[in-house]
Amino acid sequence: MTTMNEPIAKPDIQYDQISGRAIRSLPLYALVPVAFALVFSAAGYPIDWKAFGLGALGWLVALFLRGPVSAIAMKLPQDRARNVVVGSSGVLEEGVRLGLIALASTGASWAVSAGQGWAAVEVLYVMINVVLIASLVKRTDEKAMQAKQFLEAQGTVQAHPLWGVLERIWASAFHVGCTLIVWRYGWSVVLLMPLHSALNLIAVRLAAKRSVPAASAFVAVAGVGTLAVGLLTI
Repeated sequence: MTTMNEPIAKPDIQYDQISGRAIRSLPLYALVPVAFALVFSAAGYPIDWKAFGLGALGWLVALFLRGPVSAIAMKLPQDRARNVVVGSSGVLEEGVRLGLIALASTGASWAVSAGQGWAAVEVLYVMINVVLIASLVKRTDEKAMQAKQFLEAQGTVQAHPLWGVLERIWASAFHVGCTLIVWRYGWSVVLLMPLHSALNLIAVRLAAKRSVPAASAFVAVAGVGTLAVGLLTI
């Protein structure tokens, strides 16, 4: 017999399958930054490891800056809080990207490597989240059940992990493209801030309200398009 305060256990067969598939997808996530490095190296832009590291650091700084925003958003209703946090990401990331380029950029090759570092650490962050979520979905305590409900509301919990890998490819293309654009035209950050935030918000909404493939297609167009524009600036 259960009470209103006790979590109601659900069959974990589905969650076990989801967890297993997610963990098995981790090597594919890791291949994304490797593939970008190989392609750009073949194109004549080998990795500048200092720029790569600074790009990764820039993303971490932007993530750290989202902390206060998240703390404030916690006081809002769940949907509004998510919109505030997701919407702020573009402003913070592009602002930090501009500062990083202004302080350290030495040329197009530097920008390509910095963009790859920015994208690579985000891939690592996603991989860590995959492991944490895979561990979470096996639990049946109250907090875990609440987290499962939140994940289900996002519409991505049952999606095949390959969609997540594809999303990392498109997002990586977007980051490299943005870095090149801001490197060439610093003023473009004024346009990229709302564009980046809108991309994140629309992608989250499409995944929740329509489908993960629809969200992936949208991010693919935005990511590849931004990379193409960025490459034209070289």
